[in-house]
Amino acid sequence: MGIGNMLSRLLNNESKAEKDERLKTSIQEVSAEPKEINTENNVEQVLSKEQEYSNTEVAKEAEPANKQSSSDAGGKVTEGKILEVLSEVYDPEIPIDIVNLGLIYGIDIEEGKVLISMTMTAPGCPASTQIAGESKLVVEEIPGVDSVDIDIVWDPPWDPSKMSEEAQQSMGMI
Repeated sequence: MGIGNMLSRLLNNESKAEKDERLKTSIQEVSAEPKEINTENNVEQVLSKEQEYSNTEVAKEAEPANKQSSSDAGGKVTEGKILEVLSEVYDPEIPIDIVNLGLIYGIDIEEGKVLISMTMTAPGCPASTQIAGESKLVVEEIPGVDSVDIDIVWDPPWDPSKMSEEAQQSMGMI
C-alpha cells in the first residue's frame, strides 16, 4: 500500500466498513503460508535440468570439438586439474573463488566420474544453485571427465578459518 493511499484514507476519514474490509484483506495476505526454500532441492533441480540439456542433440552439436572423451583424453583427470578449474568459480557475494574460500571439502575421481563434496558459506546462501551449477559445468569441460556430481554438505559447517591465507589477507582478516 502506497503512502498516497494511506494519506488519502486518513484525510477522507475512511469509514468503519472500509477499514474493516482493508484489515480483513491485509490479514488474509499476511496469513498466507510462506513457501519454504530448500536450497539442496533447488541445486538438484538445476543440476538435473542441466543434465537433461546435455543429453539433447543440441548440446551434443554445440559441444566444443576439442573436448575429448575419457578413451582418447591422453591425460589423467587429477584433483589438481579439478581444483584449477574450480578456482575460476567465484562466490558472487564475495570476490574470492570457491577454492580459496575453502568451500571444496573433497574430490573423488573414478574412471571419468567426479564427485565433488562442497559446502556453502551459509545454509541459506542465495547463490548456492549458481555456484554448484557453475562448478559442475567447468569440471565437465576437463578432458577425460565423463560425469560430475556435486554433493552439498553442511558438516563441518564452513567458517572463515577454512579460507586460504591469501583469501584471508584480501578480506583484511590477517
